[in-house]
Order: sequence, then structure tokens, then C-alpha cells
Amino acid sequence: MWLFTKNSFLSVVQHREQPGSVLVRARVNRHLERLFPHKAGEIYVDGGADYPYRLLIRKEELAEALSAYILQSLDYDNFKASQEADDPAWKRFLLAVWSEGLRLQK
Repeated sequence: MWLFTKNSFLSVVQHREQPGSVLVRARVNRHLERLFPHKAGEIYVDGGADYPYRLLIRKEELAEALSAYILQSLDYDNFKASQEADDPAWKRFLLAVWSEGLRLQK
């Protein structure tokens, strides 16, 4: 599952050997740290992976983090307009995703 927040892009997959756990992956370390600040010390790097920054957590922890984000940070009525203005690469990435979605729609 891909997750987009107003300042993070994450990929979440079932852990292959631990049924109750997921691997939350990111291309940028701070994207994981923003949703899981209390787990920053547990983030590790797999340099050969397409999402090198990784965090292994229980599914319940993911649900708690997403619930907290929704309750505390989902305060915008336009996702693209809510993005950080000081990160042009992030805005380009989101615009590319949005543009491809529009193309798919047509």
C-alpha cells in the first residue's frame, strides 16, 4: 500500500516472516521519521533496496500512527495546496503522480 501524507510518501507491505507486522518503507528517511518520530532510532537502511529506509512495526502500531495523523494533521481541504513550499523535489514528485492520475482518469 502506498501512503501519502502532507509531508511523506511511504510504502507499506506485509512482513514475509512475521504475520502481525508490516515493513514501512521510504525513499527519504525523514518521511518515516515524520509519521513515526518515536521510532526514529529503529529505522534502518537497506542500501540495495528501492525503498532504502525501513521500519518494522506491528500492524497495530501502523493503525495507531495513521489514526493519530488523521485526527491531528488532516486539516486541509486541498492536498496539493497543503504541501511544504520549501521542498521543490517533493512538489514535483506529487505533481507527477497527480498528472499520471489525471491521464489514467481520461
